[in-house]
Amino acid sequence: MDSPQYSPYYIQINELYIDTVVIDDTEFITLWCFTVLDDEYKFIYLGCDFTQFNQILIGAGERGQEIALHIADVLNNEHDSPTLIPIKEKFEDYLELTGFDLIVYEPLAVDDDEFEEELEDDDDLPLEQLLGGGSRSDNTSQKYLIYQLDKLYPSKIFEPEALQRENLTEQFEDDSLELAQLYYDYLNATENGYSECEARQVAGLEKDLFFRMARKAADLWS
Repeated sequence: MDSPQYSPYYIQINELYIDTVVIDDTEFITLWCFTVLDDEYKFIYLGCDFTQFNQILIGAGERGQEIALHIADVLNNEHDSPTLIPIKEKFEDYLELTGFDLIVYEPLAVDDDEFEEELEDDDDLPLEQLLGGGSRSDNTSQKYLIYQLDKLYPSKIFEPEALQRENLTEQFEDDSLELAQLYYDYLNATENGYSECEARQVAGLEKDLFFRMARKAADLWS
């Protein structure tokens, strides 16, 4: 019997702080970085291709251009494979990307023993406790927080007009604005090629009730 086809579960992140870039002889790059997951800053390994990485560098503005030149200089000279290019160590700060929606998913499970062997090859790798990963029971990446970048595009920011309703409490206003932003995340995902089901997944609006509430909140503030 054929194994069930893997369907990625998409999530959206909006902040990325890149510590190290790892380049080998494949078409893919691994980024060691921090991001916000479940309202906490966590260390993740993020895979992407060169085109996506160029988008990240462009989106990071002048600092991204500076780092792009540094990476080109490293690769134009003799280098190992894989090559670790420290960003924070070299530039005394992370490469920061904000103002973008990054749609990521967990790839299929990796062999933890094989991954640990790769980590042991370099003493400068982050400590395991920084990884924030726990054991998982599903068939996605199990021990480490490993994600693959699917798409990135500029965030669609919901900017409400003044609401002329004095009886709305401050808490309700905050909650309704958050829901409206989620609906705009959904719209942004659909405009960037995701199906309705995938876009609702990205925005965290899979339940019909939440989706309807978010749409009404956006209408209310428009």
